[in-house]
Amino acid sequence: MKNTLVAQRYSHAIISGLDDKEIKSILADVEIMNSSIKTEPELIKTVNSYLFPANKRLEIALSMTQKLKNIELWKNLFSILIKKHRFNIITEILQDLENKILDRHNKIKVGLTIAHELPENVINSISLKLKNILEKNVILETKIDPDILGGFVATTDSLLIDGSIKNNLVKLLKVKSIKKK
Repeated sequence: MKNTLVAQRYSHAIISGLDDKEIKSILADVEIMNSSIKTEPELIKTVNSYLFPANKRLEIALSMTQKLKNIELWKNLFSILIKKHRFNIITEILQDLENKILDRHNKIKVGLTIAHELPENVINSISLKLKNILEKNVILETKIDPDILGGFVATTDSLLIDGSIKNNLVKLLKVKSIKKK
């Protein structure tokens, strides 16, 4: 919880006072860094480790910024995080930044898990229903998981909508076992 609050302070400091063009640029940078972190998960541990001197850790962290638009901003942030030995919260900062920026534009990312490929009109229908429920424009991140059998599972940071066949079967089995008692 403490790391989340600290990450929120950093992300707030980054975007406060920025115009829409700058915010779009920050969001693009966040997406690139998230991708870099996913492909190199050990990067954060290495940068946060005391095994290397601070300047070497900063150099390693800055390797992520080569394709970014706001290099100076990220260099300053990384320097602060490394000096305070808090680089381990970079993913939380990036997540909070993304959420704040999307929220500012009345958007939300929703993870949509489906059992198999669905026609585009069905995905659009699900997206529209989620938009009505969440009262925000929905950005779907779809993945396929045959284990849910059918239906879908939609998740945000604070919401889970489980309309999967697997979940319905589990509920049905629970009801039947309660009735037997």
